[in-house]
Amino acid sequence: MSARPITLLSRKEVCRNTVFTVYFDHIRDAAGNEVVDYLSVVPHHRTADGITGVAILPVVDGNLVLLRVYRHPLGTHSWEVARGFVDASETPATAALRELREETGLVAAAASLRELGVIAPEAGVIEARIRLYVAEGCVPGAGATGVELGHREVRHFSRESLAALIERSEIMDPCTLVCCYNYLGASS
Repeated sequence: MSARPITLLSRKEVCRNTVFTVYFDHIRDAAGNEVVDYLSVVPHHRTADGITGVAILPVVDGNLVLLRVYRHPLGTHSWEVARGFVDASETPATAALRELREETGLVAAAASLRELGVIAPEAGVIEARIRLYVAEGCVPGAGATGVELGHREVRHFSRESLAALIERSEIMDPCTLVCCYNYLGASS
């Protein structure tokens, strides 16, 4: 079996913004099946190991901290971990600590970060890998430094109330679900 069972025949840029370029790829597999307008979304920055973003689950006094975010494409709110892109000059760990501070107003020591894995949030469309972290022992800093579109509030949850949020589908984001499952599974 070929290392790359799908061949890229051509690529057409459809649009771009400050974070992503969107392409229509013409691709073919070994059996001759083709797609002439396969949608590929490609982030502009990635680390040497392919990481394009980070997600961080803050823990304060044993409680898990989530953000209530309105997601325009879904037309609804969801509870999510702090997350964002890795800037060109950052390591994933540095980006995670920055996103933690910017989105929640919490700070944590770099030594408190623990990796929870890597996910590809939508591998069929987005060329992205997100490194997941937990930061235990977070403390209040100067407050959230950036106003993010759709962000509504920051709230602390017990393990039990977090499980109820998941059961009621108030947490739908894959980064948040994997962070919570990996952290709670490892710490129980």
